[in-house]
Order: sequence, then C-alpha cells, then structure tokens
Amino acid sequence: MKSKLLIHPRLYLSIIKRNANSILVEYQNNEFYENGERIIKKSNINLEEKFNNFSKSIEILNSLNNQELNKIKNYIKTQNKVLKYHKKNNNYDAIDTVVGSMKLMESFKRKFEKYEF
Repeated sequence: MKSKLLIHPRLYLSIIKRNANSILVEYQNNEFYENGERIIKKSNINLEEKFNNFSKSIEILNSLNNQELNKIKNYIKTQNKVLKYHKKNNNYDAIDTVVGSMKLMESFKRKFEKYEF
C-alpha cells in the first residue's frame, strides 16, 4: 500500500486573540506529556473569507472543529481499509499497530463530543 502523509487533526479549545484576518488559538493534537495527557499548544491561523461572517468566537471554533472532526472520520475510515489489508495478508504486527492507532483516534474523537458544534 502506498503511504500518505497525514496531518493529525486538532481539537481547537479556545480563541485567545482575534484580528481581522487571523486568530491565535489553543488546541490539542497528537502530542502527549509523559503522564499521557495531550499537550495544549498555541497557533496562529489565517482565516478564510468564509469566517468573516462569524461574529462570535464560538462560531469560528465550531466551524474549525467540524472540519477537524471530518478529518478524524476520514482517518478512521482509511485505517479500517488498512486493517482489512493487513488482516488479509496476516501481518499481525501491523494489525496491532493499526488497531492501537484507531483506538487512540476514537478516544480523540470522543473529546470532540464534549464540545458544542
């Protein structure tokens, strides 16, 4: 199978600062502290024109998180295909790796359910 560079989805937690064309956000992705908790990071995001219509920060967060949730769903769907491939070829080590990856992504998906979209 050909591999594809995947960018891990982000869960946007809050908007710290908002300018006309950009926002400074706090988010979590696939990086963890030693204790297993996800690291909260900050990043500047240049906003697309469609965000100009949003007057409230929560609307922007909801839109961004909906996009990221779609990435998670697509990732899980792809991993299911990868899992079928490895099961068919009896690649047991790869099966364990993919199952672990899917469990991690499913737990991340559940964090999205705690936030309003």
